[in-house]
Amino acid sequence: MNTKSKNIYNKRLSLRKLAACAAFGFCLSACSHAIDSSAVLQSYVDNTVVATYSKMSDSAIEFNAAASELKKSPSDENAEKAAKKWSQVRTYWEQGESFLFGPAAFANLDPNLDSWPLDQSQLDTLIKSINKGEISIDAPYIRSGLGAAFRGFHAAEYLLFRDGKVRKAADISKAELEYLAAVAQVLAEDCIALESWWKGADALSDSKAKILEAAEIETSGSYANEMKNAGKSGSRYASDKEAISEIFDGCIDIVDEIAESKIGTPAKTENPLECESRHSGSSLTDIRDNIISVRNSYEGINSDGKNLSALVATKSEETDAEVKKAIKDTLMAVESLKSPMFNNLKENKDGFKVAIEKCQNLSEVLAKAKGLVAE
Repeated sequence: MNTKSKNIYNKRLSLRKLAACAAFGFCLSACSHAIDSSAVLQSYVDNTVVATYSKMSDSAIEFNAAASELKKSPSDENAEKAAKKWSQVRTYWEQGESFLFGPAAFANLDPNLDSWPLDQSQLDTLIKSINKGEISIDAPYIRSGLGAAFRGFHAAEYLLFRDGKVRKAADISKAELEYLAAVAQVLAEDCIALESWWKGADALSDSKAKILEAAEIETSGSYANEMKNAGKSGSRYASDKEAISEIFDGCIDIVDEIAESKIGTPAKTENPLECESRHSGSSLTDIRDNIISVRNSYEGINSDGKNLSALVATKSEETDAEVKKAIKDTLMAVESLKSPMFNNLKENKDGFKVAIEKCQNLSEVLAKAKGLVAE
């Protein structure tokens, strides 16, 4: 081979090597961005949903103990402790409102834990009957004899708070203390039941399993396993896409509820009675935690890149960035509102408008992201 031929050959060989390296690099890049949807579901279920509900039931058990101690030894200090524990459980619940599908719905745990508005007049009448000795109140009576409007977070809130402040122990009657202790016990049992429905009764701690057994509460199956095994036998989800669609719908539902109801209704009516969690003054805290719930569902908790955000980014990095920005903007709009909501409805008028617009935008971009990966 002459010199000219060698030069041509070497150039062609170099081009082939360059092309091969480029192809290899492209493969590495594509592979590094490939996201397994089943891994996303597993991380979501284990690190976001089950982890949140596990912490919630832990906190609910502590709240139950604090309410019992307040009943046993009424004092301002014990009232403050019980109120703090209530707020901790409430935080986990609100940060779980983007996944109120599944057990929260079919086991009626959402209405039993968080019915609003509270039937305040009927509850006051019931407490009067307890004071007169006409009714003996305990957890089984509340669970089997009373409706959702007489139990859960808002019944406990009403007994512990007034006008955004913790009540003085001297102002809480003996009947109210008895009712609070019973409500706190039922709330703890319901929180444990929600955890059990998700992770499976056999995965509960022995102490939690005994609480459910004592309350004669049974759960079956593991919703976590159903979601993680979407598309397989035994799962109600026909595919990973169907399960991922459910996650997006949960996020969109709570964002729409904030825009239309949690902020929308009191903003429109300027009626403080329309503010959920008004007795504790935590209406805006609830809403902030709802947006954090959406962020946790979308970006994941300890997800190591296995989350909806990464999944959407494989289809459109621009849309993923839009969702993240919309979450951040909505959170900032809510946090800019003056608290407590019930006492600042007129002052927050312009801020409400901004927050509602941010929620509406977030709902739209979530739907756009859903269309990329779940339809």
